[in-house]
Amino acid sequence: MSPQATRPLRREADVVPAWNPAGVIPAHDPADPASHVRSPYAVSPLDVITRFGNTEARRNLLQKWLDFRAVLYQVGITRGFQWIDGSFVENVEQIHNRPPNDIDLVTFFYIPDGYNGPTLLQRYPGLFNPEFVKYHYAMDAYFVELNQIRIEESIEQALYWYSLWSHTRTERWKGYVQVDLTPDHDAAARAKLEADAQ
Repeated sequence: MSPQATRPLRREADVVPAWNPAGVIPAHDPADPASHVRSPYAVSPLDVITRFGNTEARRNLLQKWLDFRAVLYQVGITRGFQWIDGSFVENVEQIHNRPPNDIDLVTFFYIPDGYNGPTLLQRYPGLFNPEFVKYHYAMDAYFVELNQIRIEESIEQALYWYSLWSHTRTERWKGYVQVDLTPDHDAAARAKLEADAQ
């Protein structure tokens, strides 16, 4: 086995990189383009709050994001990860002279024990209804089940979202972030958000 084959597929990023002059997160480190620290940048909820909670409008959206995660935990969805993208992770205030309107979110999740896709949807229909989530949580939210999907389909889903989200509408490369669904990590993020709002 070659040394290359033993390298980790992903490493957590120390921080979310700064916006580049185009107002987007770089998709990779220009100084080390083959590094495994690249988009989607694996960071904690606290990192997301610290990096993107710099205005009241952004903090309001982040509060709704944490509230949405809390609902997922209540349902039993505690394994998986989320990809966060859209204008929220861009310097949209400078690019378009406006705050972000919402957060684009894909939740890759494992269905909790005792459920399958149809029974989970039947019991919690609002949670998986895009209009409901948009109205109550200001998110364009999508879901990908991980434990009832063929490996080929999971690769296809990941490639779809990556190809869709790794470029702006003007075909400029950009990065986004990945956050684990780990309830224990949200408390610090919520405390930071509340402290910054005061």
